[in-house]
Amino acid sequence: MTKKKQHRKEDFIPPYLAAFGALHLEISGNREVILEGGRGIVEYNDDSVKVNTGKMIVGFGGRGLTIKSMTDSSIVIQGFITSIEFIM
Repeated sequence: MTKKKQHRKEDFIPPYLAAFGALHLEISGNREVILEGGRGIVEYNDDSVKVNTGKMIVGFGGRGLTIKSMTDSSIVIQGFITSIEFIM
């Protein structure tokens, strides 16, 4: 007799979230974003930062945007953030 695997609500990942992969965003108001799961910077200037995440590009728009720090696993963007865009 085969035992059925019981699924918990926490085990289910909705399809719209599965597309994000390992992407994780932490937003502190409109002044700072910590992005984990980035693979590199696509575009960077005072009013736009675009980050490649593998499955999509995440774009941040605003004024006075700077990259405070960048490691292999995370990017910290600071400035006056006015928009976040997910480009598939």
